[in-house]
Amino acid sequence: MIDNHKVAIVIPAGRRRYMELLIPQILREDGWDELQIWLNTTEPDDVSYIRGLPALDKRIRVVSLPDGMEPKGIGTIYRFFPNCIDEGTVYIRFDDDICYIEPGTIPKLAAFRIKQREPFVIYPVIINNALISHIFQVLGRIRAPKYLTTHCMDSMGWKDPKFAETMHRAFLSFLEKGDIERFKLPTRIVAGCRVSINCIAWLGEEFAKFGGVLGMPDEEEWLSVTRNTRQAGYNMIFGEVVVAHFAFYPQREYLDETDILERYRNVLGLEGREAASPALDSPG
Repeated sequence: MIDNHKVAIVIPAGRRRYMELLIPQILREDGWDELQIWLNTTEPDDVSYIRGLPALDKRIRVVSLPDGMEPKGIGTIYRFFPNCIDEGTVYIRFDDDICYIEPGTIPKLAAFRIKQREPFVIYPVIINNALISHIFQVLGRIRAPKYLTTHCMDSMGWKDPKFAETMHRAFLSFLEKGDIERFKLPTRIVAGCRVSINCIAWLGEEFAKFGGVLGMPDEEEWLSVTRNTRQAGYNMIFGEVVVAHFAFYPQREYLDETDILERYRNVLGLEGREAASPALDSPG
C-alpha cells in the first residue's frame, strides 16, 4: 500500500525472453500489492512460463481475456482494462519488454500518481520512447543526426533500430557507473499528441467512470489522445524516475541480435533464467 492506496502492477504478456528481466525487478520493488499478468499470447512456451509465474509470489495472478476470446497481440490488449477500475487503487502498466526499472520507481510513481489527481495517465521517463527522445534532444541531453519529432512513430525515434541501440548504449554507459541522473527531466504536462504507453499509471476510480471500456481497440491512441480530447484533459511525464523500454517492432529484429539485453541482465545481477525457475517445472 502507498498512502492508503492499493498498488496493482499490470503487464500485457508476454514474451518470456523479455519478462525474465522484468519480473525479478518487480519482485525486488517495495510498495505493490498485486501483479496482474494479462495473458495475451498463444505461444506455448510463453504461455507455460506465464502460467507458472504465480508460483514465484502469492501476489501474482494470471488474467485471461473475457468470454474465451483468443489473444491477438496488440489488437486485444484493450479488452483487459475492465479488470483495472477499483477505487482506491493505483495501476501501473509495464510493457513486457521493459528491460530496466530504476529501483524505487514503483513506490515513487504510485505516490506521485496519488497526489496528482488531474492528469489522466502519468508516464515515468522512458528510455527508447519517441516523444521522450524528442524532449531529450530539445533540452540538449542527446544529439541525433536529425530532428526528432513529437510523432510517436517518428522515423528515427520509433523506427530506426540503430538509433534505439545508441540510446540504450548511452543509457547503459551511465547505468553501469551508477549515474543516471542526467536522464531525469523536469516533470511536465503532455497534451494533444500520441505517446507510446510503454509504462503508465492511472487511478482505478477514473477508469471506473467508463468501466474500463476503451472506445477503440487501439488502446494507445485512446489513452494518450482520444479520452483527453473529449474531456479537455491532459497527461503528464513524472521526470524523477526512469525505466528503459527495449524495442518497438521495427527495431526488434536488429536489437535482438545485439548484446543490449545481456548488458541489462548483468547490471541487474541476473543469471540464467532466474525469473523463470519455478515456472520451468510448472505443469502450466
